[in-house]
Amino acid sequence: MFANTVFYHEITRKVIVAFGSLFSDVKIKRVDQSGGNTQTVSVPIAYAPKEKWVVKIEQDPSQSEYTYTTLPRLSFEITNFSYDPLRKTNRNAYITCADPNGLVTRTYAPVPYNIDISLYALTKTTEDGLQIIEQILPFFTPEFTMSIKAVPDANIITDIPIILNSLDVNDEYDGDFQTRRFVTYTMNFTLKAWMFGPVTESGTINRIFVNTDYANLDMEGNITTATIDSKVWTEDTGSGL
Repeated sequence: MFANTVFYHEITRKVIVAFGSLFSDVKIKRVDQSGGNTQTVSVPIAYAPKEKWVVKIEQDPSQSEYTYTTLPRLSFEITNFSYDPLRKTNRNAYITCADPNGLVTRTYAPVPYNIDISLYALTKTTEDGLQIIEQILPFFTPEFTMSIKAVPDANIITDIPIILNSLDVNDEYDGDFQTRRFVTYTMNFTLKAWMFGPVTESGTINRIFVNTDYANLDMEGNITTATIDSKVWTEDTGSGL
């Protein structure tokens, strides 16, 4: 748009995929009255607001039983984007990268943005929810850092801190005996991401032609002689010719 160049680094998509993969291997254990392990359940995760699952549980009779039996479940969604002025850098600064073939890529310094994400844990019982959050909370103190390849064309890898801001619990037990109970744990995160602009390419500069003009002045500031010296600097010799 502004640079008259179409570009898309998929930064937001990469951040979302990386965030979801952090919680893709959560499991809970079901035990019997004697304390023996009877079942290990993998908790599925998907990008969707929690209201989607709640409505499906409460208002879709044809699928309600199936959906209820798949609990516990994790879901997450983006809730906000905000500019972060505390991480601002010089807007005219460049990031330059050269590959072994001599191709040089360059892009402006990235713009800092905070991405707010809510992670929801929907469970049948409080015990299932406690097992899930105890597998998540110890890794956030309150920050956890992951790395993504933000701009492959420039070989730029950025670290994305993930900050756990809060944890809310909602136990929906009100209602008649036919209303199914489910517990919702909401974890609010802030991801400190960077947004990059277009990448430009250029070759390696290995020859420079320099003209040096200087003049000799007398005591009164008048020009007495002038000299023009021309040199060509090459990368191979590293000296002027």
